[in-house]
Amino acid sequence: MKYNEWRDELKDNLLCVSESERRRVLDYYAEAYADRRDAGYTEREIIDEFGAPYDAAQRILSESGEIYEAPPSREPTREERKREERERREEKREEKREYGSNSLYGNYSGPTPTFVQNAQPTKPVKQRGDYTWVLVLLYIIFAIPIFLVVMAMVGVTVAFCVAPFGVLISGVAVTVAGIGALFVDATFGAITIGGGLIIFGLSLIIMPLCFQLVKWMWKLFHMFFAWLKRVFSGKEK
Repeated sequence: MKYNEWRDELKDNLLCVSESERRRVLDYYAEAYADRRDAGYTEREIIDEFGAPYDAAQRILSESGEIYEAPPSREPTREERKREERERREEKREEKREYGSNSLYGNYSGPTPTFVQNAQPTKPVKQRGDYTWVLVLLYIIFAIPIFLVVMAMVGVTVAFCVAPFGVLISGVAVTVAGIGALFVDATFGAITIGGGLIIFGLSLIIMPLCFQLVKWMWKLFHMFFAWLKRVFSGKEK
């Protein structure tokens, strides 16, 4: 029940008293409701504290010596029962949103589902220890082979980086030689210039490819040792 509905029902229970007394009671509860809302109470908690509207009115009026009879009770209509049911469902949803749930099935208190009964407990995953010291020991044992591999990779890197520039320089040299040969033999000079330009163009093509291969070679080298480190430190799945 909302506060407005509670107030309206309280007002209906005060029809047999004077207008001033009815207003006094309504003002009293309105002020009490506002004070409790400021104090942090929820609407439902305040209404539960006030109690039934008739009891609240009887309690206030008894202090002033005015006792009145409650209006004759009647059976709730179908619409009223539906409204009360909707209100209860809304209150339950609000409680779930406000307090959440501490379990997988929320506030479910019925029998445990069959698939939950038959479920096997998950075995805890065994954590592997840190064996980084083993990896360091292997580095020491295989220091010479590792050094040779690194030197070989350095040599490949130098070759792949220098070779394109050597081809480029040779292309430029052939082109210049062809230009000089034009003055002796025009046909031979033109062919030489064409060959020089082809070599020069090939150098421009293979240069980025060589740089990319060198980059991937060192990247794979780094990835391999990083993988070894994760394996021996227990971080590899």
